[in-house]
Amino acid sequence: MSSTTLLTLKTSDGEEFELDEAIAVKSQAIKNMVEDDCVSNAIPLPNVDSKTMTKVIEYWKKHSEEEGVSKDQLNHFDKNFLNVHHSVLYDILLAANYLNDKELMDVVCQEVADRIKGKTPEEIRKEFDIKNDFTPEEEEQILQENAWAFN
Repeated sequence: MSSTTLLTLKTSDGEEFELDEAIAVKSQAIKNMVEDDCVSNAIPLPNVDSKTMTKVIEYWKKHSEEEGVSKDQLNHFDKNFLNVHHSVLYDILLAANYLNDKELMDVVCQEVADRIKGKTPEEIRKEFDIKNDFTPEEEEQILQENAWAFN
């Protein structure tokens, strides 16, 4: 596998990204396509739009710069990278899942967990724009049944 081989990734909205194969194979899905010799033209990514793919590629490139980038620098990059609206975070999470990128998936899931930690259900709903569709009676029943979780 040559590090100078370029792959073309085509997003759901038709945008194409040329990317070094050594970086693109951070995605296990793309790596499998390359290894199975299924790559002839552009690799279609029907579940990822160009805006999200731009973010994913930014992450891949930063995490592929092995020389001169400390763990602290990567952690700082990750914190800033994930300092986005929850809808963007959700899109990155879906892309990481679709692309089968465990590292990116883990980082995004940790960010979601950090945003939820220590918050009440109402605060979580507000953080993620989730509509409460429980009646007050249903909500009270759930709280009583799961009181152990709120101690």
